[in-house]
Amino acid sequence: MVTDRKIIAGNGNTSVELTMTPYTVQEIKGFDRMEVQNVMSQGFDQDGASLLNSYVLPREMEITGQMIASTTYEMQMNRDRIMNVFRPKSEITITHFYGGINRCITARVEKTPRFEFTEVNAVQNYSLSLIAVEPYWRDESETLIEIANVVGDFHFPLTIPQEEGVCFGIKSSALIANVHNKSSIKAGMRIVFVAAGALSNPQLFDVNKRKFIRLLCEMEAGEQITVMTGQEKTITRNRNGVKEDYIGKIDLAGGGNAFLVLEPGDNLFRHGADKGEDMLETRIYFYNRYPGV
Repeated sequence: MVTDRKIIAGNGNTSVELTMTPYTVQEIKGFDRMEVQNVMSQGFDQDGASLLNSYVLPREMEITGQMIASTTYEMQMNRDRIMNVFRPKSEITITHFYGGINRCITARVEKTPRFEFTEVNAVQNYSLSLIAVEPYWRDESETLIEIANVVGDFHFPLTIPQEEGVCFGIKSSALIANVHNKSSIKAGMRIVFVAAGALSNPQLFDVNKRKFIRLLCEMEAGEQITVMTGQEKTITRNRNGVKEDYIGKIDLAGGGNAFLVLEPGDNLFRHGADKGEDMLETRIYFYNRYPGV
């Protein structure tokens, strides 16, 4: 195996690096290839078929390797560590490092870990079986693009004139931002509308596609509304820590009901509001997605 490859698995409570002593990885399956299901129909006397739909199936993954120990107690500790990570009904994040690039995927245990004795007492084999219902790999951390955010102007050494005061930040006047999706796969977004003061009907407009999402509501200072696009389509208002479903605030009659997604490459967005637009800040979070590693 290539020396700089690392595979780390974690469930939020504990983790294990399978490519570091006392563990080794001998073989991985399902990390690169994706299985695509083509739904077709064939009419009477038709040559070939008509394509109805095409979609990607959940990703099945397998990891096999070995672990080494000098005593049976150490071997049992190695086994327990793997079993503590790969627990039934737990979400497991697999992080894959190769060539200086980290990519992650969330999976679940399809079969609990299996262990086998070898002819060498100090070595045992292990095998792991996983399935990822969201089949795409993603960046390790989210990308954030902000529109009309406050740019910090605070610096040292700090001098505060008695008559003038000091400027801690300047609100950007830009209403349009370019969101670059560097992968070849469409990506959903987490759009957060943040109110610095009173405003009404926040919206985000896709300049290239001429589509937009618009919420018919009033916002107060400190309030946030989060719009999840992609496969997970939800809208939630957060006011003073109290969350409320806001899916009913979509402007259906006005056509502002598009759950916007990022196309590969550049995507231009303009944010706005019917009233109090200068009080609105928009944050766009997303993961670049990849078909394999």
